[in-house]
Amino acid sequence: MFRFFFAFAALLLVLPAAAQRYNAKLAAPTAGFTWQPLPESKAAAPLPAGWYYRAAGEKGAPTYYLTKEEIGENNEFQTGLSLQVVRKAKAKTGRPAPEYAELLMMRTGFGQGKQQLEKASVTDGPFFKRTVRYRDAPPEAEPRVVYQMALANAKTDTLYLLTFESPEKEWAEAWKLGEIMVRELVLDARQ
Repeated sequence: MFRFFFAFAALLLVLPAAAQRYNAKLAAPTAGFTWQPLPESKAAAPLPAGWYYRAAGEKGAPTYYLTKEEIGENNEFQTGLSLQVVRKAKAKTGRPAPEYAELLMMRTGFGQGKQQLEKASVTDGPFFKRTVRYRDAPPEAEPRVVYQMALANAKTDTLYLLTFESPEKEWAEAWKLGEIMVRELVLDARQ
């Protein structure tokens, strides 16, 4: 019985990775959210009411932050989502976006104080999705749970690295919002 419950719970945590939308018109947002345009990427993400937004980075490689608390000077936050976008991945990394995504995710969730909880891989048209959820418990800080998704558009050689994180003690509540943010993310597949 417990085995079934844990398998079912793990499945629920992986499913949002396969649900992004491409080239979709924005409908009314989910209750409690507004659409946050991600202008340089021609994308949009659901932003929970009362949360903060910040864009940083250089042209062609922006990073977007949607966070529960205001972001510090070094783009630090406790709970929220960050989305890094790298266009022309091969020129910047030496590898095409899908290959680079695979390399990134192979190393994610490993190391001192980290415990990989789940890993998934899906191909959806030109998009290669690699997801990892892990527990990060460094000796000097509170444990956190981190959900990462590397989403590579093979057609345009664009890489999206999405990370949703929260302190472990708040994860269950935070992920209720994070799951919607990940699942409802709208991307332009031509980017």
